[in-house]
Amino acid sequence: MEKRRTGLRLAAAAAGLVFAGAASACEPGLQGTRLESPRFVLAFQPEAISVSQHFALDIAVCAKSATRPEGLKVDAQMPEHRHGMNYAAEVKATGPGHWRAEGLMFHMPGKWEFVFEVRAAGKTDRMASSFQLSEFSREEIAKILQHGPWPPPARRDPSNRVSGKPEAIALGEKLFFEPRLSGTGSVLCATCHAPFRAFQDGRARGFGLEDVDRNTPTVLNAGFYRWYGWDGANDSLWSQSIRPLLDAREMNATPAHVASVVRTIFPIEYEKAFQRKPTGNDEDILVDVGKALAAFQETLVSGRTAFDEFRDSLQKGVATDYPAAARRGLKIFVGKGNCSTCHFGPHFTNGEFADTGIPFFSAPGKVDAGRLEGLKRLKSSPYNLLSRYNDDSSGKAFVGTKHVEMQHRNFGEWRVPGLRNVAQTAPYMHNGSLATLRDVVKHYSELNEERLHADGERVLKPLRLAPSEIDDLVAFLESLSPAR
Repeated sequence: MEKRRTGLRLAAAAAGLVFAGAASACEPGLQGTRLESPRFVLAFQPEAISVSQHFALDIAVCAKSATRPEGLKVDAQMPEHRHGMNYAAEVKATGPGHWRAEGLMFHMPGKWEFVFEVRAAGKTDRMASSFQLSEFSREEIAKILQHGPWPPPARRDPSNRVSGKPEAIALGEKLFFEPRLSGTGSVLCATCHAPFRAFQDGRARGFGLEDVDRNTPTVLNAGFYRWYGWDGANDSLWSQSIRPLLDAREMNATPAHVASVVRTIFPIEYEKAFQRKPTGNDEDILVDVGKALAAFQETLVSGRTAFDEFRDSLQKGVATDYPAAARRGLKIFVGKGNCSTCHFGPHFTNGEFADTGIPFFSAPGKVDAGRLEGLKRLKSSPYNLLSRYNDDSSGKAFVGTKHVEMQHRNFGEWRVPGLRNVAQTAPYMHNGSLATLRDVVKHYSELNEERLHADGERVLKPLRLAPSEIDDLVAFLESLSPAR
């Protein structure tokens, strides 16, 4: 304790205490944190505690014997920093065995320790209780806890009968790195989803055999999505895995070509995965290739991060190292920035679509309609979950596809990406138009509302962040990626 703090105001126990004849019968008469010394049992209950806000404590004490206390002192300190409060608590008796301490204030977050001293018969019984003070409010902490735990439990895709099957995962991994699946024999899935680039390509817009119109998203954590592609034109990971195989600009294959590769190169692996020889029709084998690829991609889950350690520590009420700038950025993310409205949950996405204020043009005179066009493609796809290729016999998997409604406001909407590993997946947005995380934060800070679709939702507002706040929000976003 600081030397200048030589004493605290003393509340005389004028009202006395209620005594019990035996230690087991000594109950303080207050619900709260309970402490014991050789002679006394103490319970205390604080008001809501926030950084730099005064608060009060209610305290009750009972004696284990007839020893009558002569006074009560209340203080608090930060043992790790070797200093106490800047304020002296005033302790007042409120009734027999009850007191109220007012004027306490914790001026910084961290590990504090309440200290209670009960004096009686020329001796002092000292009792202490630690308290971890967060700079976040209870509401903010509740929002933070919703972003975990991570990683989530593995889950099986009921629409894919080989989801989670080791033989299918092994086949899918081989197919992911097999260039002969492409029509030219020169492009593989890993061309655009390179493991050393966090399973994307680092380009503004993807390039397989030709340039495409959109940025290549990472396939890390893809198994947790509801819709696939920036426009949500696919409703399963296996149908999304089929799409680039057939796209002339990406892999330029056909069902016949893919089936031939399987029959020639992977017949044994295919039979192990699907319990049948690859003698069926070409399209059935194409779909099975998509399902094997999906089984492999479901295993690609990003690692734990500094944020996860901090999030879990909040839940446990213990201290952990987490950069101060990231803490301030997290507070903006769940508070002023309102970012968690769309970037929600352990994967930091609500799984749906939003207008981001990015121009709709993919080239001069060429408009990319986003979700609106994606819904048209979804409904007409021969591989959607309403097709015969859906392996889910319960009928639950296709509910979203059956009931999703096409609306004019879907024009220019894009899938809300998960933010895990986001520091390693630049550039950003559906068209790769923002090079850095700082550019992304500045975009939302200075958002031009005139670029939002006139009939669209109005969730986004300019954040108007100060330069230091932009720095802090970027620091938080960077903390969502594992250390390399």
